[in-house]
Amino acid sequence: MDEGNREVFKTKFIALTILLNIVILCIAMGVFALCRYSSSAIGLAAGVALIAAGLLTSVAFRRKYLRAKLWLEENA
Repeated sequence: MDEGNREVFKTKFIALTILLNIVILCIAMGVFALCRYSSSAIGLAAGVALIAAGLLTSVAFRRKYLRAKLWLEENA
């Protein structure tokens, strides 16, 4: 792998790492909000919204992951 492709891979890897961290944090905070504040309507809504955001971000992560994997197979 040449230096240009290595930099592209680093950028793709950093972006995927950030997205995966967002997925994990959103789902974890959503589960926590549901467990801790489920008696409150706002807590319930916040928990469901956080889990939904995590799931939507996981779809974006999966799409970017598959593209990066294909790119890596072609350029490695």
